[in-house]
Amino acid sequence: MISFKLKMSFSAPPVNLPTPQTLMIRLLVNAAFPFNSRGHGAPSLSLLQVLSVNIHPKTEAVWDKEIPPLLSLLEESTPGSLDKKQWDEKLLKLLSKTLAVIDDDKWTCQLAAESTRYLSTYNNFLEEKSFLYRCIGVTLQQSFNKEVVKKQLQEILLTARHNDAVEREGVAMGIGLCANSHLEGTLAKLDEFGKSDAFKKSPSIFNLLKERNDVEVEKVKSTLILCYGQVALNAPPEKILNRIDEDILRCISKHFNTKDLTMKLSLVQSVGLIAKAISECVKKQGFIFSRKQELIAVMLDFIKAEPVDLLRTPVRHLVMNTCAALMPLDPALSENESFDLLKVCVNSVFSLPPETNTPEKTKEEEILDPKQRKALYKDTLAALQELLKSVVVKDPTPDGLQSVFKHIESWLSSGHDHERERAVTATAHVLAYYLDNLTVKNMVSFHNLGALLGRVSPRCSDPHPAVRTAAIDCIYTLLYIQLRYEGFSLDYKDEGVDCLLLFKDRLENPDPSVLYKTCSDLTKVMSKRLPQQQLTTFVFMLFEGLVDSQPNCCRASSVILNTVLKNRGGGLQDLVRVAVGQTVLILASQHLQIVINTLVNQPLPYDSWTSEMWMALGADPIVANQIIEMVMEKLLIMAPYVDKKESMMRGGSTKVATNQPLAMTCGLKELLLNGQSQEPAVSLFPQLFSCLTVRLAASVGVSAPKDSNTKHAASIHVAGVAADALRILLARAQLDEVMKKLDEDNAWDAMREPNTHVNGITLLARAMAKHAGPRLPAIVECLCPSLNNIYECQRVTVTAFFSELLSHHVVTELMLIDVLMNNMMERISDPCCTVRMLAVRGLGNIAVGSPEKVNKYAKELLAAMSSGMEEKDDPGKLITLEAMSGLSKVLLHLDKKNVHLLVVYIFMKIKPFLESENDDIRCASILLMGNLSKFGSGEPVFKDQIHNVLVSLLLHLVDPNPKVVKACKYAMRVCAPVVGSEQITAMFQNHLHEDKSLHYGEFINDLTKYLIQDFPGMLNFYHISVIQFFKSNWPEVRAGAAMFIGFLLGNLQEEHLSHLNMGTITKGLVMLLQDPDPVVRGKAAEAMGHFH
Repeated sequence: MISFKLKMSFSAPPVNLPTPQTLMIRLLVNAAFPFNSRGHGAPSLSLLQVLSVNIHPKTEAVWDKEIPPLLSLLEESTPGSLDKKQWDEKLLKLLSKTLAVIDDDKWTCQLAAESTRYLSTYNNFLEEKSFLYRCIGVTLQQSFNKEVVKKQLQEILLTARHNDAVEREGVAMGIGLCANSHLEGTLAKLDEFGKSDAFKKSPSIFNLLKERNDVEVEKVKSTLILCYGQVALNAPPEKILNRIDEDILRCISKHFNTKDLTMKLSLVQSVGLIAKAISECVKKQGFIFSRKQELIAVMLDFIKAEPVDLLRTPVRHLVMNTCAALMPLDPALSENESFDLLKVCVNSVFSLPPETNTPEKTKEEEILDPKQRKALYKDTLAALQELLKSVVVKDPTPDGLQSVFKHIESWLSSGHDHERERAVTATAHVLAYYLDNLTVKNMVSFHNLGALLGRVSPRCSDPHPAVRTAAIDCIYTLLYIQLRYEGFSLDYKDEGVDCLLLFKDRLENPDPSVLYKTCSDLTKVMSKRLPQQQLTTFVFMLFEGLVDSQPNCCRASSVILNTVLKNRGGGLQDLVRVAVGQTVLILASQHLQIVINTLVNQPLPYDSWTSEMWMALGADPIVANQIIEMVMEKLLIMAPYVDKKESMMRGGSTKVATNQPLAMTCGLKELLLNGQSQEPAVSLFPQLFSCLTVRLAASVGVSAPKDSNTKHAASIHVAGVAADALRILLARAQLDEVMKKLDEDNAWDAMREPNTHVNGITLLARAMAKHAGPRLPAIVECLCPSLNNIYECQRVTVTAFFSELLSHHVVTELMLIDVLMNNMMERISDPCCTVRMLAVRGLGNIAVGSPEKVNKYAKELLAAMSSGMEEKDDPGKLITLEAMSGLSKVLLHLDKKNVHLLVVYIFMKIKPFLESENDDIRCASILLMGNLSKFGSGEPVFKDQIHNVLVSLLLHLVDPNPKVVKACKYAMRVCAPVVGSEQITAMFQNHLHEDKSLHYGEFINDLTKYLIQDFPGMLNFYHISVIQFFKSNWPEVRAGAAMFIGFLLGNLQEEHLSHLNMGTITKGLVMLLQDPDPVVRGKAAEAMGHFH
């Protein structure tokens, strides 16, 4: 009946009835939403089938075949069970088949035109309108008239309500479907539209956009961007690859810097569609997508721009979906690119506040309702899981799995429940996906099983129930992955592993004792399946779990650790020491003072276990830094030794090291042996170098304390420990040249012993000055306070170090000269003789290291040296010796004006030392006298002083000490011009060379002739001076004195005899004839032979 009436009405004029095209498209749109309007979908399809002949004769057959199955599907479906996407596809396919059967381009073009014209009638039904856009796209696919296609596309783009997201999607899908048959025309129209005034906010084009004067340009651009993505997805695979770069990405990439949210979302979607399109194409042909990395970088920038503490937009999940679509494409991402991608996405999602957290409302944006927020969170987390899976697909190996897990593992121990839940849930999904897609072609080692189980298993006692449940799933999946790698088939079931799922019920009980018992039971299952080579890693991961953010999980780690050691401990012998060290390190990171106190109280010398525990503490730079600072602080304030009486009978005392400072020094040495301690050792180098140097000073000559159990002194070299620690520190600081020089000079042995300690420290300072100059300013600053220390041994060491530094010009370059000189001047009055001696030495060293500075400090230097030569509290005359040696060096560089008035004063100071029994002092005094000569030339007073000591110098030319002889030759040669006799000056300068031998008899014989000739008035003084040497301590000098008198008498004319006291001479020579030395007796006899 309906059919008949409609047939009549189509032919009857002039009633305004819908055209067949309008009727068909309206019924199709109705059918697309079958459960709307009291279920109008099935009636609409039935009516369409009934009206088939009225709409077009050729549709009857095809609709009779296609529509009944659609009706049957609707009868079996409900609004919840019907797959809307598939349903839409079926209807669009029906439309496509229908137009193909009709095969009438004019009819098809009319359908497209009428459908476009009726778009506005669906303005209040946006989902229906979106479907209509797709119908228009399918219709244009079937059209051959390019002009009509172009016109309809233009109409769609101009009339669309771009402000609405659903409509933008619909427009894009419709235009994409059109591109399947009209790729060239569609791209041309989009390019033309993109260049139009629509994007220049021109009033004219906005008027064309029909009642859309308020439309935002960004929304129009968003539509265009989506269109390009849909075009890529729907275009013929054989044509699209060549157009991706030039025609599609070129047009959308210009918008990558946008801040507009709508455009961002459109860009992300469009890039995802392009990736899907390429994925489909590469199944048939190879393709290298060169812009893949660039697009992923843009996507990540979008995520980074999102607020870290708020989820209000779908940017995150759309970006991750797009990245997941890009991942399979070639070229593969580099390791760094893949790392950055996962890091950004994982951190961006896991750090979000809980879903139940309600953000404050802002002016710009509306708050999402709970349902929307829940959906957004769900989509975001699901997208992250898909992205992680896409990475695993690209590298389905244990290494690929690890590359994903390393971004998740730190979140497993987060302090926030929701973060731990996300992390362990994501891990469970990735592992399940890995197992489902695992194809084992060769026997491969699942090398990270131990690490993964060690991280996940403590979470089985997590306070959050969802975390516990997901953790069990992870362990279950991991063990099945291991079984697959061991060669078991897909359908193999392991009874022990399957029983893990039964533990889920027990884990619902929050009672800690139940949880720990469950952890112990599941560990028994794990330990059976865990390969031997994985145990070490498993145990180490559990050690780290001992300091988990959740106390429950710390306890669980301990329980699992105990259980695995009970079950598999036999295979862990090599691990035990390392494990203990690792445990100590973990404990130290939480309870440092307790750990250090415990270790310090271990018996000395440390056994290998204690040494290894100390060394383990160096593995963590932060802990090592704290320990070093603590030890330095303690060594600074604690007494390094105590004086103990040796016995009541013998008297005297011995220095005995105090326990704690010695134990700390031993521990510090072991800690520095760990290569990981390099970072803190270098950062604290000046302080630590200074601390150990001062500690070494207080250890030299100190005995080890007695063991409280054996009552015997510990077999430990107290100074040796400090020296070893200092040596290791230099190695950690990579001061290889310093180390090499110290080893060559045997400096380390010298530093350890009391008699050579100062020499050893001098060698240390020398090596540091030559090869580690830039480090000296900080070291000097750290050492300075020790110069006021109550322990003189420490003042001695630091003064020795500073004294040697002054021998090197580097201290002037580093502007340390003033600091060092001031410190040396202060030490001149130190109560310790050795310190005073080293201070004088240091002042003299300035002449070697920085001669240009000598005159700046002339006054201070001369005063200090003069004071040193007058030192009363100087048992070994070491201060005197250093003063004279230093003054000799200084005089070489002093200006005459600074010395002129002091020459005679200094000369008088020197004279008593010419006959010193100390060879070094005689030598130094003679050299100093020579160096004074340049300041006294032309001075009558100085000439007199030279004649006063001339006899002494001449007689010491036969001194038993070769150094003294050389010094005499030097002094007499440089003083020669002052003597006042050209012949004597010539003799001194020609014959007295240090490296030439001297015929003493001939020399004295000739010299006496010149003395008689040039200084007859001095003969009385000369012979009295010579006679005084008849009693010299040295036989060589007594023999020389006898020769001198003999030649003087032999060369003397009668008229000069009155100047001599012959009685005294005779008496003296007679005495020498009885000298115990035969040479002296012989020379005395020869002298008496010269008597007239």
